[in-house]
Amino acid sequence: GGGGGGGALSTDGGHGSGGPAPAPAPASATVPLMHGPTFMANPLACSVALASTRLLLGSPWRARVERIERQLERELARLRGSPAVRDVRVLGAIGVVELEEPVDVEASQAILAEHGVWLRPFGRLLYTMPPFVISEADLGKVTAGMRAVVEASPLHGSISR
Repeated sequence: GGGGGGGALSTDGGHGSGGPAPAPAPASATVPLMHGPTFMANPLACSVALASTRLLLGSPWRARVERIERQLERELARLRGSPAVRDVRVLGAIGVVELEEPVDVEASQAILAEHGVWLRPFGRLLYTMPPFVISEADLGKVTAGMRAVVEASPLHGSISR
């Protein structure tokens, strides 16, 4: 999520390193499913994972996560007073707003897009798991988008600002 390019910020992580999932075994199967091929190492994916791990461990990731956690807590805390919100939870670089009603995905996506943010709400949860390298300004866009979704809810009342 670097911002700057005018595109939407995506906070759903990086890329997968696994392979295709096997189809379920037929109910009549009497032989256990062989998992060996499922877990064979893909050399390219393993190389990318190792390089990614080295980058992570060589960075000040703990300090970054603590900064993200403080900002999420500070910027989402005001939503705790809204009748539309059941709970606000922050743990490390994860911020969750649990609503009283299921999220209107289509409406929330439109609101988030207006803020230049892409999140994938589901059920009653509006959440973010931003990359550890997100800037304060970009994280501010994410939390502003999350607040705008809550403020557009029919259950939302006045929030002390």
